[in-house]
Amino acid sequence: MAEDALLTRRTGLPGKDRPEGERSVVREAMIRFVLLGAVCLVVVGLLTVLLAGSVARSIATREAEVRTLSFATAVAGPTLDAATRRRADGPLVQALNNRLLDDSIVHAAVYDTDGRVVWSADPGAIGTTEELSAEVRQLLGRPGTVAEYSVETHAGSSGQDEELVVLEVYATAIGADGVPFVLEWYWPTSHLQANERHLMRLLMPLTLGSLVLFALMILPLTLSTARRVENDRARLTRHALNASKIERRRLSEDLHDGVVQDLSGIGYVLPMVGKDLPEDSVGHAVLAQIRTSLQRNISAIRGLIAEIRPIDMRGSGFRDAMDGLVSRMGEQGVETTVTLTGDLDVLGPTARSLVYRIAREGLRNVLRHSGAQHAWVEVRQQSSLVHVLVRDDGVGPSGERAARPSDDPEDTHFGLDLLREAVSDLDGELELRPGSGGGTELAVFFRHDRVLT
Repeated sequence: MAEDALLTRRTGLPGKDRPEGERSVVREAMIRFVLLGAVCLVVVGLLTVLLAGSVARSIATREAEVRTLSFATAVAGPTLDAATRRRADGPLVQALNNRLLDDSIVHAAVYDTDGRVVWSADPGAIGTTEELSAEVRQLLGRPGTVAEYSVETHAGSSGQDEELVVLEVYATAIGADGVPFVLEWYWPTSHLQANERHLMRLLMPLTLGSLVLFALMILPLTLSTARRVENDRARLTRHALNASKIERRRLSEDLHDGVVQDLSGIGYVLPMVGKDLPEDSVGHAVLAQIRTSLQRNISAIRGLIAEIRPIDMRGSGFRDAMDGLVSRMGEQGVETTVTLTGDLDVLGPTARSLVYRIAREGLRNVLRHSGAQHAWVEVRQQSSLVHVLVRDDGVGPSGERAARPSDDPEDTHFGLDLLREAVSDLDGELELRPGSGGGTELAVFFRHDRVLT
């Protein structure tokens, strides 16, 4: 480590390089599966309730129609003759009263074809005339039924009683005297509610139980599929990273063995050429400038080689890489302090590489734009988050922009844009802001448990 820099060691037990993102991604996939299953259970439950109500209503309506028509054809028809119509008495009336007494119906009436009330549970309505609906009139002369749910209104009612929703059933049949008639029954809805509860007891366990059983059956398949997809994605990522490392290593070797060696060779030749020139000649001055520029370019290329060459972040590689940043900053005249806190051993090589890239880009901007004498890098691990802060005592963001021409390509902060995209994929953020005590701060955080290794 350079003498003018301080590296504070991180705390924590020695860690292992492990796939941080795999467990998190699989766990989140399973959580989404469970939540989706719970939502499906609620939706299916609500649909089952609605379906049970609709089916119960349909069954109750059909049952009431069949029973009303059966009574009209089997009981009322054979006993309804001209005498019964005149006296409103006889076996038919007794049978109707019995039905009213056992609470199976709440009202009953018998009409002639012209709507005259032959008999009614309300004695005051007998002899009055009610208009029959068009549907009922169409059924006169043959057996049939018309049913509808409504508030209780019937011949003889005052309309002031407490409203009661009933099932009105009108059954048409032929009397013993060969004259058609209409039997009106009002069925209470209590039996509908009983049927609905019965259907609910039948349908809910069957429907929801089947769905839960299906979810339990596919749960292992879902888990294995999520793990397989995650493993495949991690494998592809590793292959891509390995390919990138190989290409970067090849490029750095080509630069070192090719361009750098050629430029170094030219640098050795230039002094020999300059010996034959007078020291006060223009040619000697030009050669000196060329040699200075050549040495500067060789140093820049060597720095580029050091940056693009893959760094092994396993074990002490991360610390060594940060030491290298501190040393290079010291060579450029910027005193740099790096502080690592938290259990950074939980970070895998890929997460450490991202931290290194953030620190390197931040310090590169310090050298290029800030004019700072001191720089600080703080790396802090907290739970699933990693915070990286790079700050300096330079001119600050506004001063940097003022010091550069408007067409400066560095004004695009291309390196920071790439980092911003990288951390945003890890539920992180990147912010370049003025420092609280002056200078510039580059603040970044991301979730290390989302990094694929």
